[in-house]
Amino acid sequence: MHPILLHLPSGATISSYGFFMAIAALTGFFGTLTFSHRRGLPVRQVALTLLAMLVAALIGGRFLNVLINRSVYISHPDKIADLGTSGFSLYGGIVFSTLIGWILLRCFRIDTWKFADTGTPVLGASIALMRIGCYLNGCCFGKETDLPWGIAFPVMSQAHRYQLVTHPGNFFTVEPVHPTELYELLAALILASLAAFLIRKNAPTGVPFLSFMILFSLFRLGNSVLRVIPPTFDASPFLYPILYLSFAISGSTLLIGKIRQQTARSESDSKR
Repeated sequence: MHPILLHLPSGATISSYGFFMAIAALTGFFGTLTFSHRRGLPVRQVALTLLAMLVAALIGGRFLNVLINRSVYISHPDKIADLGTSGFSLYGGIVFSTLIGWILLRCFRIDTWKFADTGTPVLGASIALMRIGCYLNGCCFGKETDLPWGIAFPVMSQAHRYQLVTHPGNFFTVEPVHPTELYELLAALILASLAAFLIRKNAPTGVPFLSFMILFSLFRLGNSVLRVIPPTFDASPFLYPILYLSFAISGSTLLIGKIRQQTARSESDSKR
């Protein structure tokens, strides 16, 4: 665990979380812009849309985090505008950035499904980068495990402080925990590869994005069982499971519709 990535000569520091979050944002922007150009989407309009979506992702991620950790932000309201600390909820960012992106793409008359497919592999890579930051920061850790790949964080890490509450007196021992950050990193990369494969195989427009959304939401549902709920979490424990299931169900409904449209189109073409 290395929450501080660099100590600058000026005395300032660069946090691992903030650094990898910035790298993830740059990867998402330039990666999607590059692939959009290759797939014939208008570069200028895509760039403007991506910039707006990046800002929306920060706002949405922080907004959801404030809602579910109200006591923290009531005590420390300055954290609301602090971009250098942890405190962003992934799905809050995804929901708000998707809404803003959809509005702008409609205004620019760009195929929203083609844009979504194009950005999906890059989204997976960006999520993986963010989880590196989480792992180095020591946040988003899992429950205790005796599996051989369990990770024992350092003494006085966030995982250790949590264990001190649940196992008083265990001061110099840190029990191994599920590396839920790394589970998500692997899932994001695997599903990004799947999306890229579907694009190369000319899957119907929207299928790569929807497949990623469904499978990643189901993964998050399973991973949430292994992850420790922070003591600052003020929302219902059913909030995230309901959110993930909603994404999976709505995505499945749209995917079935896409497949039916493609089947009907193929049957119509074969009759001509």
